Amino acid sequence: MSSMNWIQALADVEKSGQAWVIATVIGTQGSAPRESSSKMIITQEHSFDTIGGGQLEYAVCQKARTMLQEANRPSHVIEHFPLAAKGNQCCGGTVNVLLEYFAEPATKITIFGMGHVATTLVNVLGNMKAKVAWVDSRSNLAQDQQLQGLPSNVTPYLYSSMLDHVEQMSSNEIVLIMTHDHSLDYQLVEALLDRKDCRFIGLIGSQTKAMRFRKRLVSASFSTEEIDFVQCPVGLPDVAGKQPFEIAISIAAQLIQITQQAPKAAKKRSGLSWKQINASLQDAQQVVLE
Repeated sequence: MSSMNWIQALADVEKSGQAWVIATVIGTQGSAPRESSSKMIITQEHSFDTIGGGQLEYAVCQKARTMLQEANRPSHVIEHFPLAAKGNQCCGGTVNVLLEYFAEPATKITIFGMGHVATTLVNVLGNMKAKVAWVDSRSNLAQDQQLQGLPSNVTPYLYSSMLDHVEQMSSNEIVLIMTHDHSLDYQLVEALLDRKDCRFIGLIGSQTKAMRFRKRLVSASFSTEEIDFVQCPVGLPDVAGKQPFEIAISIAAQLIQITQQAPKAAKKRSGLSWKQINASLQDAQQVVLE
């Protein structure tokens, strides 16, 4: 059990994107270890504050963790604990405890690459109600200063190959590909399209990069609908600028738009599609020819 009180813990677990249960003593009869309104926070691995300790608290934590494993949406239950019988405590009274379950945020974001733009972006997303996975394969980053003091909702992952993380992702994730290697970017695009369950795939890069990737994806027999699902360049087209913070703000603004839509509507992207990029490049080439 952590020494953090339940008020501090509540802010911490909510920001970090964990699922959690708050246990509140709502009534007592006879002798009881804590008074009504006593609270504690319980996550899958930790508990914060106390409602009395002993077998009572153990039983409450067990019930809370069952809720954490089985529930998938906010819920609540009231449990009655006769301390002498059910709680095996000598107090002799009874305690009623309200257990309220809060699911982890529905929004999950995976960012591949720990470059300058991504570093700026994760600090912006630290203010967002989302669970963020930040992935790279460069072992020297493990000791890098940029991985120190990350927002509590951001978890870094280091693999020998970033492709390994694709298999660990859950369905309906927002994914951003921002690595240091164009070849790896393409491999990630293919692997993510093969999953067929991403909510959004954004790829950082130029329109020229977008066209090259599109041609390769066509050759790899992906459908037009699948190819159009990948947005490159990622970010709002109306937010101009090439500085890392400008690109990061543009991408963050787009993610806010996506999370405000229903998941099925996420394919209706606000930026340029591959088809629009192709048309604009053809127009530009025609102007040159003329």
